[in-house]
Amino acid sequence: MMPAIGYAVRRENRFILSDPKLNAAEITFEHADLPLWTKSFISGDDIDYVAIHALKLSVGSPDPPGKAYLDALKAVAIENNATAISDHLGFTRDGEGGIEMGHFAPVPLTQPALDVVCRNLDFVQKYVDPFPFYIETIAYLFQLEGTMSEPEFLKKMFQRTGVGWLLDITNVYANGRNFGFDPKEFVEEVMPYAPRVQMHLAGGFFDEEQGLYFDTHSQPIPDDVWDLYEYSLKLGQGKVDAVFIERDAEFPGEEEWRRELHKMYDLAEGTSSGQATVNS
Repeated sequence: MMPAIGYAVRRENRFILSDPKLNAAEITFEHADLPLWTKSFISGDDIDYVAIHALKLSVGSPDPPGKAYLDALKAVAIENNATAISDHLGFTRDGEGGIEMGHFAPVPLTQPALDVVCRNLDFVQKYVDPFPFYIETIAYLFQLEGTMSEPEFLKKMFQRTGVGWLLDITNVYANGRNFGFDPKEFVEEVMPYAPRVQMHLAGGFFDEEQGLYFDTHSQPIPDDVWDLYEYSLKLGQGKVDAVFIERDAEFPGEEEWRRELHKMYDLAEGTSSGQATVNS
């Protein structure tokens, strides 16, 4: 199955929505949830697969996500004829109405945290039905104490909730570099448990002084991430629904926008036709 291929929509790349190799678009909910916006966020473009990507459901918080936020999220999905909705596995506040931290923090890898996440994911999926929901595994620079590995946590979460996996290839690559695990082994262990998959690709950089890789969405996608993408496509063959590139800073010229889009498409096409090679 050939996944839908596209970009996370930004003002700087809207021109590329007409590229013949693009048939998907991801809309950041916070960009489209504007009180004076009365039309589709991508009005005029013929897009087969539209995903709404949220930032503040905070499914790792002790309280369920707020109904006002969910109502607005679902309304934007309906307004844009969306195919699916997604957000991140983490928490951005202590509870409903709590102070926003401004970034995603990883959930503790414990049974109580797993119970909270699964309860909140069940609540979200029921609320946004009939839109399928995907949860993104985040990049992190610290981990809280836990009683299980991240793959074990994810496998149990997928088994209990049936939620889709938004596999951010760059996040897994960054975490692997920063915490010393093999990202291919990570994906290989978790992929069989995910019922359906979306993917993100992005570029970042390695900070020599800090000895850390940062997922900045500001650089070209590196070769190692492309390799992990191709490998993950092979592992997820038949259940990868859509793939999106994210770019949020140091925007390239038109040639570079199209080069990465076409490479993403060609690798997916090669995998779906059985022509791609995956080296572990």
